[in-house]
Parts: sequence; structure tokens; C-alpha cells
Amino acid sequence: MTATSAVRAVHDDPARPAGFRGPGHVHKVIARRRLTDLLDREGPRPLTVIHAPAGYGKTTVAVQWLQMLHARGATVAWMGLHRDDDTPHWFLSHLLGTVRGVLPDPASVDDLLGLIEQNAEDTRTYTVSALLEILGAHPGPFVLALDDWHLVESPEVHRTLMQLLDLAPPNLVVLLTSRRRPRLPLSRLRVGARLTEIDADALRFDLVETREFLVELNGLCLGGDDVARLSEGTDGWVAALQLASLSLRDTDDPETLIRGFSGRHHSVGEYLAENVLDALPADLLDLLLATSVCDRLCGGLAGALAGRPDGGAALAELESRDLFLRALDPEREWFRYHHLFAEYLRRRLERDHPGRAAELHRRASAWFAGHDLVTEAVVHALAGGDVTGATDLVERHAMPLVEHSRMVSLLGLVRRLPPTAADGRPRLLMAVAWANCLLQRSDAAQATLDVLRAALPADDAHDELHSEADVVQACIDVYADRTDRAELLVRRSLDRSLVYRPWVVAVAANIQSFCDLHAGRFERARERQRWARRVHDRAGGPFAGVYGRCFAGIAALSTLDVDGAERQLRDAVALAREMAGRRSHAAQLAGALLGELCHLRGEREEAERLLTESAELGAESGVVDFMVASYALLARIRAAAGAGEESAELLAEGARVADRLGLPRLRAAVGAERIDQLIARNRIRQARRAAQELPTGADLDGGIAVRVDSVRVAALAAVLAAEGETDRATALLEELAAEARRRGRVREETELTVRLAGVLESAARRIAAERILAPALERAVTAGAPQLVLDGGREVRAVVARLRARVATDGAGDPAPDRLASLLDDGAAAAGSAEEAGLTAREREILVMLDLGRDNRGIADGLGVTVNTVKWYLKHIYGALGVRNRTEAVSVARRRGLLG
Repeated sequence: MTATSAVRAVHDDPARPAGFRGPGHVHKVIARRRLTDLLDREGPRPLTVIHAPAGYGKTTVAVQWLQMLHARGATVAWMGLHRDDDTPHWFLSHLLGTVRGVLPDPASVDDLLGLIEQNAEDTRTYTVSALLEILGAHPGPFVLALDDWHLVESPEVHRTLMQLLDLAPPNLVVLLTSRRRPRLPLSRLRVGARLTEIDADALRFDLVETREFLVELNGLCLGGDDVARLSEGTDGWVAALQLASLSLRDTDDPETLIRGFSGRHHSVGEYLAENVLDALPADLLDLLLATSVCDRLCGGLAGALAGRPDGGAALAELESRDLFLRALDPEREWFRYHHLFAEYLRRRLERDHPGRAAELHRRASAWFAGHDLVTEAVVHALAGGDVTGATDLVERHAMPLVEHSRMVSLLGLVRRLPPTAADGRPRLLMAVAWANCLLQRSDAAQATLDVLRAALPADDAHDELHSEADVVQACIDVYADRTDRAELLVRRSLDRSLVYRPWVVAVAANIQSFCDLHAGRFERARERQRWARRVHDRAGGPFAGVYGRCFAGIAALSTLDVDGAERQLRDAVALAREMAGRRSHAAQLAGALLGELCHLRGEREEAERLLTESAELGAESGVVDFMVASYALLARIRAAAGAGEESAELLAEGARVADRLGLPRLRAAVGAERIDQLIARNRIRQARRAAQELPTGADLDGGIAVRVDSVRVAALAAVLAAEGETDRATALLEELAAEARRRGRVREETELTVRLAGVLESAARRIAAERILAPALERAVTAGAPQLVLDGGREVRAVVARLRARVATDGAGDPAPDRLASLLDDGAAAAGSAEEAGLTAREREILVMLDLGRDNRGIADGLGVTVNTVKWYLKHIYGALGVRNRTEAVSVARRRGLLG
């Protein structure tokens, strides 16, 4: 099996096809006008619930109403729930697949399908929000029907549904059918007439409907008393009436049959089912029993289970006899029995043929496996007692799923197996370790890796697996920001790159590049990635190639090769979007670093957009370098725009993540940014306390320890300068800048030099400030990273102004001050009075859209962002203008001249 087919094997589901996806045509049903008229009178409310025990015709009523809505122009997505849907991942996967099938542009949800595979916990809320945006933009009403909601008991899935309902756009209608009243907070949905509820009492056939069903539809010759007796005896239970019609069809004495079951039997349904089944030919009865073990059937599967070549024709005969067989798709390829009938058939199978069910499950497993439908193959293998076969199936598909970023699907399959099924299976354990590692579940990854190492024989035949286990360990270490042993762990895989699997070699190359980065070997890291490009191209999935390009970009930025960094990072974003989707984690991680580069270039709006999108998806992902951009840098940008509250929230969240994951480098970065902001607001005492809480590199290794200490010392220097201790601050910064120069960290040296110039300016040492800033200024502007200087603050800008004046006076010399000052002038002119209000250009653009009457979704579409991002911007706009809503915002903006 190919890797691509392995991915299809987990996700393809012929029972969830495109178009209006209600069950296929159901024979011999009456129009439930009494109920559809009721639903029409109340109108399509945000939530409609039809609940009753099995056999009351819930699905029939739902389908008839949905057909009416569909005929009026509504788009209907029908999702028949499975027991798999009791987990958030599978529920969202199937929901997205169902919606995808009815949208005019199915590709609009493809990104989301891939996204939830890469880290379900971090992206669930984002995925639902993004889906709602897609549905809200859909022209006309959109109806989402969830059949058999009673199969879902997971609180997480219930919360997902409530999020859908709470944030639903006006055109979205949700319909649930369930055997019991849903365990949802329905009471608050009743407020404002947002809920329609139909229960068993409403679903029961009344006497008129009973007569229409038995006499007019099924052609039975029954008098009024017989109809009344059946109506009373079944209490309007639709399934029993259908069974009665089948039983009465071939009897010469209907009155006797009716009297025989009415009021005397514990289960009317079972009594009637016995009558129906006993009247069938033996081969059809055997087909019913053999196929009852499956939740869904097609002709080939039915034939395999019953041992006959005409499975499709046999299913057609069952359907023609009204034996509770329902088509699941318009193509009439897949079918299922009514739940009530299927349960009875399974009980009879066990009663009449003890032990046969296990063999039938094994046959079903073999059929599903042969058609690349792995999940059902595993389920039936386990139901048939074949744990070994089920584990073989999961093992066979495990690494292709990992390499194609389907880690959550793999772990879902593994959870179906008994807890110790994978023990003694190194390749399966390896895949599970990879999946947990790439999802950054470090404890689970380490635990699996420990079990794996214990299971691996120490011989040459398993040499490659030992090397791969070392790469997994190095990957766990790198996510934890540790490099002390990573190079040693990946060396053998790099040395044997021609014989080891490309995936392993590609990850090993990235880990080596990460180590090179933090040892100051920047050119070696870039050279490693040039070598690894061909390996990335052969490795499955996007992550290896995206990470490699990102690391090459970080290396280039470290030496202020901004153009080289931009080529790598834009390539990384393009690759991630092409292979994993525009909204994927890979795209957002690469986007965060590209946002950092845009910030250095002075492209403030683009930087903010990229970093905001990354943070919206969940910044707690990737190596620390990504997190620093998504937390510390975005907080700096938001603070500069006047959004102090959002900035503080970002820094607090980054600190919590750093503490929970044990990442001192991230803790130092967000702490240092907080200290700079406190000093800018003249809160020196708080800044001093914050500096004392910064971590040290004492317990870390190599370049990461150096970086943590450098950030801490630079922050302490900033506090000392604010306290008037400029000589001490100068000495610290001079030492740090010299060390950065010695290590070849050009960007860090430039940043420290800018800080030093600011301290000298604050100490009135103006000539020294100009002398030290001039070469750093030239370096930053020539490289295309002017923001390195602009971030230096008020004192540094004063130095730049004097350097510019000197150039103008002399008529020659360094043009860098003039170029940088022009950037400052352009930015001030563009901001205008909006800058005084603390608004960015992006927020001014949103104000214009508010003035045009656009709603949040319209603004999001215009800007190419999500509605959540728009809400975030609006929160700051309202705060900056001192208003409570959009109407007041537009009014105040007009008075202040912010709308032109």
C-alpha cells in the first residue's frame, strides 16, 4: 500500500457522499404533513431536535422536512453519526468531510481537514470558528443535519456542538435526531425562540396516519376496528406498524394475528419480527443474519459475508421487501439496517448460531482491509477476537500516516487496540513515538520511546531502528530546547543518509541545523539545508521541508542576510500552504518567522497580520524560536500600536507556556519584553522585580544557555540605565556586544549596539552614542532591517536625527541616517491623527469598513483574516476611541477626522 492510500484508508467514507446527503429513498412511508407543517410554522430555527426511542420515524420526518428546505434553495449537509464520532477528532473530521461534500468550493475546508490531524487539542476551537466563517459566507441557508446524536456522549464533542450553535451565522440551521433528549443546555436556546423540539408523543402515528399507512400505502384489507386495535396495540409506534404490515401481508386471518400479539407479549416488536423472518426463504434469512454484524453494507461486502456472488442483487431484494434496509447515498451503493432491526438480527444470530458472529467479523475485517478502509477493518478484527490481525493492520499503515501529518488518526487507531498490543512491535511503537513527538506530547513520546528501546534487540539487523529511535529522542530534546546530546544522536542517521529512509534523514538534518544555529555555526546550518533539500523532497509530508527552510531562514537572519532569509521563509510558507494547507500549523509556524522578518524590514502591517494569524491558531507549537516570535514580538507590536492590554495578555500567556513546558529561553524572551514595556511606562520598580525573576542559563547547555544569559543581562542593563546606573549598564552591554561579535551573531550584536547607543544618549554622552550607532545603523539599513534601530526607542531616534542633520550639513558621508529618518517620517505621516489615537493602519482600514456598514464577516473577507482576528482588532479600536460599539466608533472617528 502506498502512503497516499494509507491516508485515504483512514479518512475516505463512502457513506458520507456529496449533495443532499440524507438517506436514500425509503419505501412505503407516508408524508408526515402534520409534523412538517409544524416545523414550517415555527420556521428553521438555529436548532431543531427530533428525539424519540428507536422506530418512531425520526429520520423519515427529518428527511421530509429537509427535502422541503432543499427545494426552497437551502443547502443540506447530512451526517449519519457513527460511534467513532464520540471523539472530538473523528467528529470534526467527519463533520468537515460532510460539509465539504455539499459546498460549491470543497477546497475551502481542505485546509481544516489537514489542520485537525496535526494537533487536535490546539486547533479545535480555531477549526470550528473557521468553519463557521465558511458557512456564513455561503449564499443562502445552510442546514447541518446530525442523525443519531445519541451515539455521542463525549463532553468535548458536546462543547464543540455548542460552540457551533453559540457562534452560528444567521444562515446556519442545525438539526439533531436522537433516541433520547440531547444532554445539551437546551433551556438557554429556548430563549428568543431558537429551539424547536419534537418528541415521541408528537411522532406517534395517530389513527388517521395509521390507517393511511396500513390500508392506503400497504394495501391491507383491514376494517376500522382492526386499524384501531393496531393503533392502540402499537401505541403509534411506527416500526411495529411496519412489522405488522409485513406480517399481515401473507396471512389469511389478520384478526387472529392482531389478537395474538395485542397486549399479550412483552415485546410487540420482537413478536412481529419473528413472524416476518420466519416467513422468509432460508437464503434471505441467512443473508440478513450474516450481514447484521456491519453498521453499513455494500454489495461486495454483503456477498463476502454471506458467501454468495450476488451480494448487490441480494441487497436489492431485501430493500424491495421493505426489510428495514436504507440507502445511505444517492448512488445506492451503501446501505444500513434500521437500528432496531439490526439489533434484533444480532440477537437472533447469537441465539441461532452461537460463535458465528466472530467469524463474520473477521470476514468483514478482511473485506474492509482489502478496500483500504482501515478503521473499519480494525474495528471488525477486534470484534472478531483477532487482536493480532488488528494490530498488524495498524502497524502497516502507521508510518505513512505519520509522514503525511496524520498523527491524530494514527493515535486514534492505536487507542482502539488493547493497551499492550503494541508491545514487542518496534515499528509500531516507533510510529507512535513519532506521532506523540510531532504533536509535542513529550511525556507520551518519551514513555513510548522507552518501551520501544526495551523491545529492540541489540543486533545489527535492527541498527536502523536504533538510529531512528535516537532521532526521535533528539527531536523530543529539541522541542524541549535542549541540544546537549542531539548532535550525537543524529550523527549515525546523517552518516548513513544513502541507505536510511528519507524521512529519518530529513528530520536528522533539521535537528543538526538547529544545533548549528544555537552554536553560532550559521553558515554550516545553511549549508546543511542546501544539502538536505533533495532529502526533504523525497520525504513524505511537508513538515521536514518547512522546518528545514525555516532553520535556514533563521541562520540567514542571524547574520543579517535579510534577502536570503526572505527567500527561505517565503519558500517555507509556500511549501506549507501547498502541501498542508493555508491554515495548517506548518504554514502558521513559517508565517510567524516571516512576520518577524517583515517586522525587521519595517513592514509593520504585514508583520502584524502574519503574527496575529499564527497566534490565533495557537502559538504553543514548534521550537522556541517560533514561540518567541508569536508571543514576545507580537506583544511588542501590539504595545507600539497602543494595545497594551492585548500585549500584556500575550506576554502572560507566553510566560505560562514557558513555565508549563519548561522553556527558559521563551521565559527569558517574554520577560525581557515585559521589562522593556514597564520601563517605557516608567514603572522602574516593577521592572527591577521582573528582572530578578528572569531565568539564567546555569542549567542549560551550549548556545541556548548563552542566549538566555544574554537576554537576562541585557534586560538587567535596561533596568540599571532606567535607574540612572548608566556606567554599569554600559559595561554590561559592551561585554555582551563583544561576545556576540566574537560568535558571529551579527543581528544580536546590532541589537545590543542599538541598546548601548540608547544608554549612552540617556547619559548625555552624545558623541559616544553617535560613534557607536553609526556603523550599526549602516549595517541595519543596508541589510534591509531598519526596525532593528527603530525599536531602540526615543533616545536612539534622537541620535539618528543628529546623524541625519550632520549628513545634510556636510553634504556627503553616510546616507543611512537619512534613509532611516525618511522611514520614520513616512510612518508618522501615514499614521496622522490615528497614531495619536493609538490605531494602526490596519485598524484605520477596519474603521473605514465599519463606516461602509460591513459586518465582521465582511471585514474578515476583505482583509483575508478570520472573524476572531477582526473581533480582536475591534476590541482595541473600541478601547483606543473610548467607545462601546461600532456605531459609536464610527461617530467618534468622524469627529476626530480619522475617516478622511
